[in-house]
Amino acid sequence: MPRYRPRPMRTFPYPFALATALLAACASAPQPQPEAAPPAPSAPAASSVAPSSSPTLAGPVAPERPDAPGGVDAARDAELQQKAAPLVDAFLNTEAFLSRDGKRVIFTSNRDGLPQLYIADAARPDSPAKRLTEWPERMSFEATTPDGQALLFRSDKGADENWSIWKVGLDGSGPPVELTPGETLHRDGAFLPDLAPDTIFFSGRRKEEAASAVYAIPTNGGTARVIHRDDKPGFLLDVSRDGKQGLFMRYLSGSETYLQHLDLATGAPRMLYPQDSRKVTLFDAQFSPDGKTVYVATDGGGEQPLLLALDARSGQELARYVEKTPSLVSSLSLAKTGETLAFALDAGNHSEIRLLDARTLKPRAQVSMPLGLGEVQDFSEDGRRLTAVWSTPSSPMDAWVIDAKTGKAASLRKEPRPSLKEVPPIEASITELRAHDGLALPINVYLPKNRTGKLPVIVCYHGGPAGSSKIRWSAPIAFFLSQGYAWVEPNVRGSGGFGRAFEEADNGPRRLEAFKDIEATGRWAASQPWADSNRVIIYGGSYGGYSVLIGLTRMPGLWRAGVDLFGVANMKTFMATTSGLIREIFLLEMGDPDKDAAFLDSISPLADADRIVDPLFVYAGANDVRVPRGESDQIVRALRERKIPVEYMVAENEGHSLIRKDNLIEFLARAARFLETHAGPTKPPSPR
Repeated sequence: MPRYRPRPMRTFPYPFALATALLAACASAPQPQPEAAPPAPSAPAASSVAPSSSPTLAGPVAPERPDAPGGVDAARDAELQQKAAPLVDAFLNTEAFLSRDGKRVIFTSNRDGLPQLYIADAARPDSPAKRLTEWPERMSFEATTPDGQALLFRSDKGADENWSIWKVGLDGSGPPVELTPGETLHRDGAFLPDLAPDTIFFSGRRKEEAASAVYAIPTNGGTARVIHRDDKPGFLLDVSRDGKQGLFMRYLSGSETYLQHLDLATGAPRMLYPQDSRKVTLFDAQFSPDGKTVYVATDGGGEQPLLLALDARSGQELARYVEKTPSLVSSLSLAKTGETLAFALDAGNHSEIRLLDARTLKPRAQVSMPLGLGEVQDFSEDGRRLTAVWSTPSSPMDAWVIDAKTGKAASLRKEPRPSLKEVPPIEASITELRAHDGLALPINVYLPKNRTGKLPVIVCYHGGPAGSSKIRWSAPIAFFLSQGYAWVEPNVRGSGGFGRAFEEADNGPRRLEAFKDIEATGRWAASQPWADSNRVIIYGGSYGGYSVLIGLTRMPGLWRAGVDLFGVANMKTFMATTSGLIREIFLLEMGDPDKDAAFLDSISPLADADRIVDPLFVYAGANDVRVPRGESDQIVRALRERKIPVEYMVAENEGHSLIRKDNLIEFLARAARFLETHAGPTKPPSPR
């Protein structure tokens, strides 16, 4: 069964984590260009987004109007869009699964503007891809039906995260059928048991609630039946092949999770792991084909990830595998033959793949993948092949296939991307900096190989807070390198993939230590021999956007400009308006609005907005349920009142996302034009 791993707030928790990781891990933001005389100011435009109240401490106010570039700004944007489009057109293939007969590959790709489902010949990597169905919104593959004739997918509207489950024929005939109409829910991944194909199981919750439930619906549609409720956040991780057992993760915080065994007939839960008082982080869990064993990926309360084989009834440990270095498991897959288990290791700044003998949990074969970012997907029915997706600094995310016996990896898709010829040669490296207290802070560095002189530097902070920035392909990075910038991605304390202690090092009052890391890494970037220390730009999305505002308010002399994608401006209004799930998670990460009100005030950038002196580009999605648009409205309003240069872009068909190609191209062009005015290279880059 395909493994959708819901890791809320640790990385981008949609099924498009790999495509949108560009946001969570700094990848999808825009940046600058050559310095020129300031263009005529853009005229504010009437927002095409339906007005919704923007909260402040004083109460709701009208939303801020987005800017609509005109005149020379619009002309320059058009020029920059021509340069950005070829890099964005180098499409991503972000999910890849084999059909039941193994003859076709089903994959998700953004080649036609946003993530859609495609199918192609699995034996010929260069075979043409056929779009499964025309669909106006993003799609995520969930499962094929046991008869191999149809598949399930999820889709929402305008990236609002109100996911619904749909069914469509694998031949693309007939329109998709919605199986979950009615109640609006944030639905997680769908499970369709092979031996009980009449029922689909999923977990979900209402937007405003932290409480979660497990549901069952008929495969042909109908009323959803609640099987189990929990007053805390939780996720259904797997369903046994006979549809009788479920694995449910109670998610109290990123460092305190519990695995429960569910009787899917009665909904009765039973604690499976841990069975003592330890606090552990669960990464994933899956049943063996016969349902008698549960494979658990966890940190066991320590620094290294473990793979445990547990007896499904008693929880007794049967076997274990231990990684040698601090890291985490980002995806897990078990062959239906029960012979092989695969997982992707998130080592913070890169990914690796492991193949184990499922019976002994001893290494089965070594998988050598190039330095980059990726995930395992699923095994073929016979267990001989494993699909994966992978990205490197010079190659967009694409589908791979791995021999389960030998570990040999090969491309599953080899499609021409003519626009890659526009990509400048990229020099990518990993280094580290010692923080004020001696803690090692990993840093990814991307430089144009054919550089001359000193470059303005974009310092990009990832989201999460417990996300991380990994070496990978990124159209925005390639674009800004082509425009004469250096790109630096620090993994400050609190980042995931570097061990439990590192990830917990920014919780609560220790957030102030992470702020020191922002300053240290910014100053490190400014001091490099290739850096123009007078042109250092701070950039980030989500929690990274919050980091941007922290940097601009607490260390304004360090930066020349900033780019903030849906960053939190006001902790009180954020905690009052974000989804119930995220609010619950942030109680530990940031603080309780009731018990820690003074501290939350002290770390709210809006309280210090009068210290911002650097120009700021702000992006928001109108349908964002994680960091609602009101957060961006507040910071834009504060800067407009003080006449600080600020440009505001709102995409009405996006949420906590920048998933549509046309929006990304517009964003790159506008941010690049804004930054070239305020912080760009002193002259345009030389032709390659």
